[in-house]
Order: sequence, then structure tokens, then C-alpha cells
Amino acid sequence: MRTRSFAPFFLLTLVFVGCDRSTGPDDGYLEIREVTVGPTLAKCYGVGLQSCMVVDGGFFYDGIEGFEYEPGYDYRLRIGKYDPWGGEEPPQDASRYAYRLLEQLEKTPAPSTPATLSVGPTRVMCAQSDDFCLVVDGAPYDDMITSFEYEAGYHYILGANRYGDGQYVLSEVVSSTKATGTEEEITVDAHRVECDDGYPGYCKVVNGVPFRGEIVGFQPWHDYGYRLRVERFGMFPDGMTGSPEVPAYGYRWLETLESTPID
Repeated sequence: MRTRSFAPFFLLTLVFVGCDRSTGPDDGYLEIREVTVGPTLAKCYGVGLQSCMVVDGGFFYDGIEGFEYEPGYDYRLRIGKYDPWGGEEPPQDASRYAYRLLEQLEKTPAPSTPATLSVGPTRVMCAQSDDFCLVVDGAPYDDMITSFEYEAGYHYILGANRYGDGQYVLSEVVSSTKATGTEEEITVDAHRVECDDGYPGYCKVVNGVPFRGEIVGFQPWHDYGYRLRVERFGMFPDGMTGSPEVPAYGYRWLETLESTPID
């Protein structure tokens, strides 16, 4: 009786098994870590003004591929960091690394308190940065209200939820009322000056004095002085007074009567 040897077949199988090194789902990442994501977005500055997720308590300037962010929830994620440029230099202003969601470990409603907010019809110079801020409950608010799309020129009453970080997520726009007033002419100087009202910041000069507010719809050229026709309106609903950093009135641009370049 003849017997067949399976040794060559067995050795060949070992060779193929030894060469089969399939990559796992976590291979190819420079770093894999667990992170927390907060319930609100925050105003931040990258290349320019943008909104950032709050990841592990700090601003996160990039997105996370595959992650669908919904405000109002605390998240715990497992993410992978990788180089999307294959070792090449990224384009100007592009991030060196990218991030991808590997697993959403937790999503829980974040504790919050209902709040009613009044938002003014124009923004004003922020007290902490050289930028414009919303006027919330009569004072500059140096952040954003998540999910709120602001259009200047309207008085708003908002329903919102306030979270543990002191920031808000919009729940509803209760009312939006167009700010109206009286027409007048104003002058706007070419250069800004220190606001000189006891608070930091540089203001445009309107009618010869620093003005901390913005002029709705006005897009000036650099180094030009202007004479404008505007509508002047109150910044606060009846019965409300504002902080000293907020002017009592705002302007809506109607017409440019004169523009003068300044040498």
C-alpha cells in the first residue's frame, strides 16, 4: 500500500500563512486616542474667524471625518490621526494632519439650564479682542451662540440652553424685529482710534468721536473718509439699559453721499 506525503502541501500552506499580514482597522495612523467633545461650539481664530469644537477642554481647529456633531451632547470618541498628504508639504493654510472617527464610545445629553436672551441689532467692538461681538442682554458677548444665524439690523429674543461652560445653544428664535429709527447724515473718518472709553479696542470715528458699534450694511474702503446717509435706531428694547461698552444707538447704511481718499 502506497501512502502520499502531505509535507510539501503543508509547507506551502505555512508559506502563504506567513505572508498573509493583513492590516487591521487601526493600522496606518500616527496616533490613536480617546477624546471628549463638549456640547457647544466656540468662537476661535485659525486662518480667520471660525467656530471650533471643544475637544478635551480646548479648541479643536480641524474636523473629524465621519463624526456628525450635534450640539447639546457630551461625546467620548476614539479617533485616529493621520497624514493626508503622504509626507508631502500641505497646501498653504491647510492642516498638516487630519483626524478620522474610529468609534463613538458615548453620546449623552449634557446638563443645561433654559435661558431667554436678548440680542441687539448690531455688533460692537469686543472688550477682549479686536473683533466685533454680539450684544447679548445689553453687554458684549465675546463668543458665539451655537446654531444661531445672526443677521444684523434686528432685535432678537431667543430661547436657548446654557451649559456648564457658560455658553449657549439656540433652541428657538422667539422673535426678530427689524430695528427702525430716523434718517440722518454722518461722517466716518478714514482711520480708527483707541476707543478711549475705559475699555480696550480701536473704534471707527463717527461725527468726530470714537464709535464702538458697527454700521449695518456699510463696507468701507481702507484709507477713505465718508459722508453717509443712515438710519439711526436704538440698541435696546424698551426698558433695557446696556453696559458702558455698548452705544445707546446703532446705524444702518442707506447711501454713500461722499467718499474721499486720504493720502
